[in-house]
Amino acid sequence: MMCRRLRVTVLILPFFVVAAFSGGCDRPAVDESAVERVFGRAGRALGEFHYPRGIAVSPIDGRVFVVDKTARVQRFSPDGEVEHHWRMPEWKNGKPTGLYVDGHNRVWVPDTHYHRVICYDRDGREQFRFGSRGEGPGQFIFPTAVLLDDEGYIYVGEYGGNDRISKFSPDREYLFSFADQGEGWVDRPTEILMDKDDILWVADACNRRICQYTRDGKFIRAFPIGGNEPGQFSFPFGMAFERSGTLLIADRCNNRIVRMDRLGKELESWGTQGRGKGQLLQPWGVAVGSGGRIYCLDSWNYRVQVINW
Repeated sequence: MMCRRLRVTVLILPFFVVAAFSGGCDRPAVDESAVERVFGRAGRALGEFHYPRGIAVSPIDGRVFVVDKTARVQRFSPDGEVEHHWRMPEWKNGKPTGLYVDGHNRVWVPDTHYHRVICYDRDGREQFRFGSRGEGPGQFIFPTAVLLDDEGYIYVGEYGGNDRISKFSPDREYLFSFADQGEGWVDRPTEILMDKDDILWVADACNRRICQYTRDGKFIRAFPIGGNEPGQFSFPFGMAFERSGTLLIADRCNNRIVRMDRLGKELESWGTQGRGKGQLLQPWGVAVGSGGRIYCLDSWNYRVQVINW
């Protein structure tokens, strides 16, 4: 466990710096016509972002939620008009790196550097919180991802030497943890999804792959190891399912969004490194809204690009 923790601490920062000048730089420019609109820019005012690192779309009303490095959650209309905002209760130790909106329009924030999960209503009123610092049952080091399944069970992914996924009952009682050993071990799980067949999909960022598990935590298989060729990933951070069942992946250090089928085959990719329209720098997340709109969290460009692709 000590070696694992040391490896995460030492390696997690350098790849952020290197990646901006490496993966995806030789990919062809994309068709800008795919970009429907862009919202956000660098800043701390409403509608602006300071290094946004989490995005989610409400399945109820299509509202878009973004959390950035000011520890602020902002709510936008589907067209990108800012509507509301609130700030996390504490932020001195660090800021959240993920978001999830459930079928009751509740916003779940893995409060990464405070070792807990906080659930809010859509207007930022806290509903409850759970978790504490530690490696024991129900504890977290750095939680990054949350999922609620159709039966109300809660899945939380974390990293920092405690790399695993923990499952909780609908009443937030700890049940078990998985993905923390063997072939299915994860290294910084940054997104968790469940498909129509009740298979869990996990963005295993630092192992540079996508993993599948059963609801009981049994490892099924993993898709490609890292690289910048088609069908490979370089730190996949965000995922979202389209209505067709295909998977979208925010391939962060390759500066692109990948469309992949359920068998792990890359179908196509969108994006190339840069700051122009239709270009990306370090996309941390991707989400799908009503009508199939794709919201790409273009983190180092401090914006969201809405694409119809």
